[in-house]
Amino acid sequence: MLPLQIAENIYDVGVQDWAARDFHGYKTERGATYNSYLIMDEKITLIDTVKASFTEELLANISKVTPLDSIDYIVINHVEPDHSGAMPALAKACPKAKFYITMQGKNEAIQHYGDIFDFEVVKDGATLNIGKRTLTFASMAMLHWPDSMATYSEYDKILFSNDAFGQHYATSKRFDCEVNQDELFYEAKKYFANILWPYAKLIGNALKKLGGLEIKMIAPSHGVIWTEHILDILRCYSEWGSGVQDGSLVIAYDSMWGGTEKLARAIARGAANAGVVVKVFKMGATPNSTVAAELFTASGFLAGSSTLNC
Repeated sequence: MLPLQIAENIYDVGVQDWAARDFHGYKTERGATYNSYLIMDEKITLIDTVKASFTEELLANISKVTPLDSIDYIVINHVEPDHSGAMPALAKACPKAKFYITMQGKNEAIQHYGDIFDFEVVKDGATLNIGKRTLTFASMAMLHWPDSMATYSEYDKILFSNDAFGQHYATSKRFDCEVNQDELFYEAKKYFANILWPYAKLIGNALKKLGGLEIKMIAPSHGVIWTEHILDILRCYSEWGSGVQDGSLVIAYDSMWGGTEKLARAIARGAANAGVVVKVFKMGATPNSTVAAELFTASGFLAGSSTLNC
């Protein structure tokens, strides 16, 4: 059976990591995906790779569509190992492939894997013709690494957005309209809070850069593919990037003998009685990443600790 065809001659050859529960300290209760996209055109092109431990599955997925040694171009939007782990194996299996990457990405890839690749360094706005399609590269520096970029196919109106618009969300359904919407937007919010929040001020400029593009699909490197809710996720990113607050109060505490917990509960009752939406978290029982997902849109934050830990 062929991998899922997400558009004309474009295949989802990435993998689902159903067992993932921790991503650099970010708790991924719904797993993760490492998305990779194969474009069958006059020049066969792969967009992004996968975590090293899933290399064999990636190669098998590609092989169901085309021989590995037929790949002409491999676009590396970002060199963090969850995206680039399969690069050394691809360099060996695809001997004629040229790797398209930013200068920062090239330097990082050599540090990670050695100088074993045929690199073509691209700048912001550079293009690559692969047949029917012309790919355009857009720098997304510090969203969330210095090397990050996105790739746009004008022919398909698809934005291969890498980390932007992603979610750590493993599901057998691959499109936004096929999954639970509350889960999807919560995981998108949680992802933003834990991955992109430190660089939120850069989101506005990134969205302006994308504003002139006609986008019918956003294909990120993590999670499901956006088709029907593109305007919704763009609006969310605009709000999250500009620091829009939702009026809620987050109370995060830990308690040794229960005194601090009583204070937290009393404050929560008082605020709730005044009409405030309150969210209370006991930190010893709650992942930091879960609290971050609520904190970055909250209007108020209270932290409580027992005196032993102060």
